[in-house]
Amino acid sequence: MRKKPKILFLGDCNTLGTPEIQGHAYPEKLARHIDADILNCGHTMSTTREGLEYFKAKFDPSIDIICIQYGLVDSWQTFKYSPYVLYYPDSKRRKIGRKLTKKFKKLCKKLGLNKLIGTHNVVPLKEYIQNILTIMQKAGNCSIILIDTAPNKDKTRNQDIENYNLALSELAAQHATVFKLSIYKDFATTQQDHYIDPNHLSLEGHQFIADRLTKLIQADIPTHD
Repeated sequence: MRKKPKILFLGDCNTLGTPEIQGHAYPEKLARHIDADILNCGHTMSTTREGLEYFKAKFDPSIDIICIQYGLVDSWQTFKYSPYVLYYPDSKRRKIGRKLTKKFKKLCKKLGLNKLIGTHNVVPLKEYIQNILTIMQKAGNCSIILIDTAPNKDKTRNQDIENYNLALSELAAQHATVFKLSIYKDFATTQQDHYIDPNHLSLEGHQFIADRLTKLIQADIPTHD
C-alpha cells in the first residue's frame, strides 16, 4: 500500500487562507488532489522569522516535502527603526508589544519620520534568504518547494515582491532538492479574479496554486516509501 506523502506548509495569510477560506486554502486543496497528510502552519502577518519558529516546533524526519511561501510581509516597507515582535509563538506580552509597535509606527508616520529617516523591508532581503537557507539546511534530504508571492493589487509593492521572488529562484537553482513554483506572472496576467482584496487570495487563487503544486509534485518530487 502506498504511503501518503507528508507535507509541511510554512507561510503567511495566503497559506493559511482568510477566515472564510480556512480549511479550503491551497494546502488543503492539494491534500485532496494527491491524497496527502498535511500540516498547514500558515499564520496571519507571518514572516520567515515566524517560519523558523514553526519549523523548529513542527518538523520531523517523516516529512517528505516542505512548502514555503513567505514574502508578502517580509517585503513590506516599514519605518526603519520600528521594532518587530513575533506573531508565533505568541503570548500576552507579545500582543501588548505589537499594539505598542503599531502606535509607534502610526506616530512616526504622522510626524513624517518615515520620509525623513527612511523605511526598509520588514525582513531585509539578506535576512530573508538566510532564514530560508537555515530551514533548507536543517531539513536534511526533505524536498522543498519555494512558492512565489503573488503580485499585490497595490502595485507600489510589487518591485519588492519581485526581488524576493527572484531570491527564491536563485536558491532553487543552487540546490538539487529545492524546487521553485513560479506563479507571479500567472497572477499578474490572468483574466480571472484570484483576489478578494489587494493582499489576499480568493478560492480561485488558492485553487490555481493547488493545481500547479499538484503537477509539480506528481512530475518531479519523490516521497518516502
